[in-house]
Amino acid sequence: MSNTSEKIAENVLLLAVARLSMALSLPALGFVAYLLNLNLEQKFQAQENKIVAQKESSDRQANLTTARVETVERVAQSAIDQAGKVNERLISVETKQTQESAASERFQAATLTRLDRLQDSIVGQSNAISALTATLQADQDRNRPPPP
Repeated sequence: MSNTSEKIAENVLLLAVARLSMALSLPALGFVAYLLNLNLEQKFQAQENKIVAQKESSDRQANLTTARVETVERVAQSAIDQAGKVNERLISVETKQTQESAASERFQAATLTRLDRLQDSIVGQSNAISALTATLQADQDRNRPPPP
């Protein structure tokens, strides 16, 4: 009988353990699901924090880039305005240079004309001096007493 009572006791004990495990299985599975859900929520929250930080960083970078672009646009507009002023000055300088070039050419032409006249005058004076010298020489030869 001891064998039978052991079997009955084991069956009762086994039955109690089985019923207890069945009764606790749903709360245990719920607790495991709760822990897994908590873990997933933490991962999602960490991911959301990273996304928010990345968005803020992107917004700061976009604002910085926008500020830089606006600065470049202002500098470019200033350069365009300065280019217009430089263009006006360049036109003025070119006009003055053209006028000065024409005046210089007129001066050079007048100087060459004067030099030509001076050269003609020198040639005329040289001819006159030669004629005067020849006249004086002939007069001296005539006034000279004949050789003895």
